Amino acid sequence: MLQSIPGGRTTLRESGGSTDSGARRELSLLDGLRAIPSRVARSHQVIPLRYEGERLIAGARDPRSQRTLDTLRRLGHRDVAVEPLSAQRYQEVMEKWYGPTGAVAEYVAGLSPTSPAEPGLKAGESIEATPAPRFLELTLQAALAEGASDVHVEPDPRSPRVRFRVDGILVDRVSPPAWLVGRVIGRIKALAGLALGECLFAQDGVFDFPTAKGSVSVRVSILPCLRGEAVVLRLLTGEDDIPSLAALGVPEDLSRKLVSFASAPEGLIVFAGPTGSGKTTTLHALLHTVDASRRNVISIEEPVEIRSRRLRQVPVRRESGLDFAGALRYVLRQDPDVILVGETRDTETAQLVVQAALAGHLVFTTVHASSALAAFDRFTQLGADRALLAQVTRLTVSQRLLRRICPHCQGAACFACEGTGLKGRTGLYEVAAMHPRLAGLVRQGAAQSELRQAAREHGFRSLLELARDLVRRGVTTEGEVARVLDVEALEALDAGGAG
Repeated sequence: MLQSIPGGRTTLRESGGSTDSGARRELSLLDGLRAIPSRVARSHQVIPLRYEGERLIAGARDPRSQRTLDTLRRLGHRDVAVEPLSAQRYQEVMEKWYGPTGAVAEYVAGLSPTSPAEPGLKAGESIEATPAPRFLELTLQAALAEGASDVHVEPDPRSPRVRFRVDGILVDRVSPPAWLVGRVIGRIKALAGLALGECLFAQDGVFDFPTAKGSVSVRVSILPCLRGEAVVLRLLTGEDDIPSLAALGVPEDLSRKLVSFASAPEGLIVFAGPTGSGKTTTLHALLHTVDASRRNVISIEEPVEIRSRRLRQVPVRRESGLDFAGALRYVLRQDPDVILVGETRDTETAQLVVQAALAGHLVFTTVHASSALAAFDRFTQLGADRALLAQVTRLTVSQRLLRRICPHCQGAACFACEGTGLKGRTGLYEVAAMHPRLAGLVRQGAAQSELRQAAREHGFRSLLELARDLVRRGVTTEGEVARVLDVEALEALDAGGAG
């Protein structure tokens, strides 16, 4: 059924209908907040979904409401289609986007675009209510609500912006007035105990941000750039806020295998992958299954991003001369059973990690390598002895994170996924368990193709094979696989190791 409003082309359509207004256009969060402000979304229970040509497609709990249509038209939308919306989806969008994130946009909209005089505090007013502290508080609340890993404050005299890294992708969130950005950076420096007047050199620090669920640590990195100081805030999980292997998307059969290897008395378990692929989170989830009441578990990390009371965590302090290798020497005197070395990146650490596993400890570590089997080459490039490496290695895992098809629109693009068709992430895990034939090839320094062929004899499946399985099952898309993986290179590698 269609309804028209005189003087405009505002229409109503039932679910399953169609519009002929043109191609679908991605709707970003900021587009959505501008299209339908929070007060309207709440009072009329209506949210923006997408654009088709110049037509705004909205979703409403009561799509036949003339009052809703009139209100949308008064907002300047002369061409609108309204679809029925379930109570569950309406609530999800309201909580996710019109909650903390919408509050930031609305706060900025109410600020003067030009620099006001430094405000004095009114009687009974807290400094937290002044623009810079209030903006920072709202921004961090929004970032946490969205599950962002980082907040980027990017200065520019004409167009500063704040971006969040969500599901591994940087997305624009708000463009505060330029005068506010400098004050916000000053506020961040004060909270992190940094030098307020220092604008020529990089600074790092940390501060705690209180939330209803407890305090969150915020790691601060400030880097002077041509247009001002760029700030990145890394939001760290709360103490013992560690997801389970299942929550990370680890298949049940693989989870059982990982837990079994993590309960071994000795050996080396290596996770490989680029920065941001989730290696540290998966390792902590795996360590969380270790019986810390009967085993002495110690980690060496740079920095400690996931805090856990189940293990003793040693932060690397290079400025004090304590790097991974130096810390590992001290840890080996602490009667450890299980050791996590956050990253193996140099010859000394690589050799010590192998020696520690050889001495009867269970050692976990990460390396930057393109695949589970390439981890062996990386260790030998760093100077580890091939024979010893083959002897102590129990398991190598290569990990990536892929965005999932949006559960709200099933990939069609909507407000909840900001027009991308993708929302949330799942892990991709390539696993190579050591066995006698593979160990022999590692000792010989065999080519990757030979290693892959031997691994396949014991159930090895490559990252590309696993990713394409997820595409076939409707979990992710070919485009997302191509974004994360070098498909052409992996196809050649798979063909070489197919036997």
